[in-house]
Amino acid sequence: MKMNHNFSRVRRICVELVLVSLIAIVAIGTFTACSSKEKLYVLNYGDYLDPEIVSDFEKEFGVKVIYDEYPAPEDMYAKVTSGADKYDVICSSEYMLEKLMQNDLIQPFDPANIPNYANLSNQALTFMKMIDPESKYVIPQFWGTVGILYDSTKVSAEEVSSWSVLMDEKHKGQIVMPNSERDSMLVALKILGYDINTKDKKQLDEAAELLIKQKPLVQAYLLDKAARMKIVSGNAKMAVVYSGEAFLANEANSNIKYSIPKEGTNIWLDAWVISKDAPNKPLAEKFLNYLCEPEVALKNFEYIYYTTPNQAALDLIDDEKVTSNNAMFPDDSIKENSTVFKYLGAEIEEYYSMLWKKIKSE
Repeated sequence: MKMNHNFSRVRRICVELVLVSLIAIVAIGTFTACSSKEKLYVLNYGDYLDPEIVSDFEKEFGVKVIYDEYPAPEDMYAKVTSGADKYDVICSSEYMLEKLMQNDLIQPFDPANIPNYANLSNQALTFMKMIDPESKYVIPQFWGTVGILYDSTKVSAEEVSSWSVLMDEKHKGQIVMPNSERDSMLVALKILGYDINTKDKKQLDEAAELLIKQKPLVQAYLLDKAARMKIVSGNAKMAVVYSGEAFLANEANSNIKYSIPKEGTNIWLDAWVISKDAPNKPLAEKFLNYLCEPEVALKNFEYIYYTTPNQAALDLIDDEKVTSNNAMFPDDSIKENSTVFKYLGAEIEEYYSMLWKKIKSE
């Protein structure tokens, strides 16, 4: 029997049209389902929250998280104030959160909607009150110190007991300083015996001149993992780092230690706040409450290894190697000559920026 090719071709076209239609219907249905979900807009430091926590939150509450990242606190402020995007929740450092607060860019949370706030440790709340005295705005995420990560086979514990070791000519080319104006100035201000929150321009000039004098000794200006890996790889003797890097470095090489110099340091606090123009404040509070659940806080601690402010999460840790680590869990004596960074106002902020450009360019 002779086949009717025209009929066959017509039938094939019809089948293809049906398939295309079905795919379109499925796609539209999927898009509609996604678009109908509540959305939460999050702004955070890069790689500062376990991605599984985000996906778990989405699944548990049937929502969609739009997650955005930034590298440094100043970049966060530029994003928030540009008006290009609106965020529900923002995580940043203490002095930048204080700046947001002073410029009326965040709003208070409702304690009734964040019952897991009760899981936070007294120590973390004490630090938090240095920037949020009434505990109205800030939900701590991590806290820690700035110190010296060092190879104990090349530098002695006595040497790194003072910030002045970073000015010693014999360590030329073996020092890594933080690529951060406030953390680098912290070192110089402490050596000079000045308050790390000073607004005295003469004192700031002295600190900047000390860092310019130090510059020939510095191998690189780096942060976080990049600084840590310089020591782990044996390519530098010392690096100024945040305390969370110490545990990871020691895990890789037991000869790598961490020192908080006797002159004192910065107690840093990274925390969440709710944006003043948050598109969905109720969902923002639900998210912050979720992050304060003990198991969730523990999961994020094990992802980052920066000190969690969640006492209920700390109570779940049964690894003595972790709980006895002085870098992550310093004793209360740390409060004697250390403090958080404060927001110093627009004039001093601009002055810092000018000094940092001078330091880096000379």
